[in-house]
Amino acid sequence: MLDDLLEKGVIELLEPKHPEEARRTIDPKYSCYYRVIGHLLEKYITLNERIMRLANDERIILDVDEIT
Repeated sequence: MLDDLLEKGVIELLEPKHPEEARRTIDPKYSCYYRVIGHLLEKYITLNERIMRLANDERIILDVDEIT
């Protein structure tokens, strides 16, 4: 979903807090949204809340049948 939102320009990537980690994309804990080594993307509450705000503001439509 993040890739689609980025591609359509609905959201933009944040500036990396640790620029030295921004290129370590092979690390399994790399977050492409925050561009840091941390948790799996699904664990980021802030991103999840942002997506829910977009849905509540009717900027995106979430298909609840596809959400796992």
